Amino acid sequence: MKKQTARKLEDTSWLAQIIRDKMEVEFDKNGASARWHCLHTLHIIVNEADDPDNHSIYYGSYNGNRSIVICEIPSLMKHGTDFDTYGMQCKLRGLAERYTDDDRQYIVSVLTTNDLNSATIKDVSELMYQISTH
Repeated sequence: MKKQTARKLEDTSWLAQIIRDKMEVEFDKNGASARWHCLHTLHIIVNEADDPDNHSIYYGSYNGNRSIVICEIPSLMKHGTDFDTYGMQCKLRGLAERYTDDDRQYIVSVLTTNDLNSATIKDVSELMYQISTH
């Protein structure tokens, strides 16, 4: 019988590690597909929410589900030039339009106007499920 060893956490959290694992599987199967890009965006957001010094992106609760609140959609250029504020807004809008729950309700809510720049992922688990199945 083979002895199992504990896996070392290589990311900011187990949630981020799970998303990274899903990204690797998707990339191996389909390359940099739309699903891979959605997982990549979610991975970046989770890493930012895991950062205790980031007070504009944090975990919350929405109807009893684990959510992520983005008080002000940031420029995350450290992840690439397409992650500036406008790019992040577009990526979040893409997640909102692409994935709904089984009742066709939006999982991601994005509020962007001339004076609004925020978003909420209402249910992180549901979003991961929908990304995995669609």
